[in-house]
Amino acid sequence: MPRTLAGYTISMTVVTRLPATGCATCPWGEHMGPAPTFVLKAALLIGGLHSPPDIGPMNFQGWFEEASRGRLEIPEPVADRARRFRYVFVLGLLNERMPGYFDQAEKEFRSLGVPSESIHRIAPSSDATFSENLDAIRDEFLRIADLGPEPLVVVGHSRGACDALAFALLEPGFVSERVSALFLVQGPFGGSGAADYLVGSGRPIDERMPVPARAIARLIRDIESRRLDRGQHGGIVDLTRDAARTFWEEMLEAQAEAIPIVGPRTFYIESSVSPTKHPPFRRPVAKYLETYYGPNDGLVAAGDQFLPELGLRLGMLDVSHTDLTHRFPAARPRPRLRGAFARSIIMAVGGQAGPEPDPTPISPDVPDDDGSIRAARR
Repeated sequence: MPRTLAGYTISMTVVTRLPATGCATCPWGEHMGPAPTFVLKAALLIGGLHSPPDIGPMNFQGWFEEASRGRLEIPEPVADRARRFRYVFVLGLLNERMPGYFDQAEKEFRSLGVPSESIHRIAPSSDATFSENLDAIRDEFLRIADLGPEPLVVVGHSRGACDALAFALLEPGFVSERVSALFLVQGPFGGSGAADYLVGSGRPIDERMPVPARAIARLIRDIESRRLDRGQHGGIVDLTRDAARTFWEEMLEAQAEAIPIVGPRTFYIESSVSPTKHPPFRRPVAKYLETYYGPNDGLVAAGDQFLPELGLRLGMLDVSHTDLTHRFPAARPRPRLRGAFARSIIMAVGGQAGPEPDPTPISPDVPDDDGSIRAARR
């Protein structure tokens, strides 16, 4: 039975390319019966059409380090394989106010020969919760998938990382057919102490924080409280620690069958950096988190940027929450960091030889009537 979570219906989309039981060209179907056939179908769904990249955390960190020093040369065969994908950036909270979001990554991709028409953005509304954004996120993924048969590489940042993973768990059939990798960058999967503070449920500020930082942090909270009262930035509510942890506990329980499909394609990119390395406006938030929640990237504590139940952690980078995705003033004016991030993604997805993308659609056995994505849709 479907379960209801945060106002939307959770369902599984089962797809298969196996012939129907008893097919004359596939005699195993009529002898194996429904249970073994289902096992084969499930194995195909889990394996998917496009194998996930084989990435080691040390390799990824090594690529990033070399690229950030301007020393990473991408071999032409790697770049050639990377051009065969379609890239989808899922933007985070407050993306409407962030100039240059992912611009550097897109520029780097184009410089390596990725066609502009193969680079896409999904920008969920910052004023809406995930459940309110879900239909728009689904429609955007479907629209992008309709543009061609290329496998998708999804790069989600901050709340966009959470949006991307939640979508993937809700639509495992789509992931099995169309998605090669999900790179989840600095996602607040365990919530954010900063969100708790902004909505009034965080740990109270005391004398452990310097007086100037206390004053700025309180000013930021007052401004955000007024915005929330006006119905703006409603997505922050999803990012409180209690709300986030409850959401993911329920999601993983309800979508347990999707974990073997989504997990091998999921890669976390985490970060932690000293508050002194943040732009001045961000330092009080980073100091607040460091004081009451420990090491962090300026918005999310280090231990909250992944889910232990699925996926591979690619390691902790020494960058702030926006260094990889935004340009100044939201982040340090270091485009080389953002270029290094993009080149590391290219190395990750283009570094292994795999089968050519198969444009043949998969057809579900039984039409679904619950509004979930049809994996065969183009």
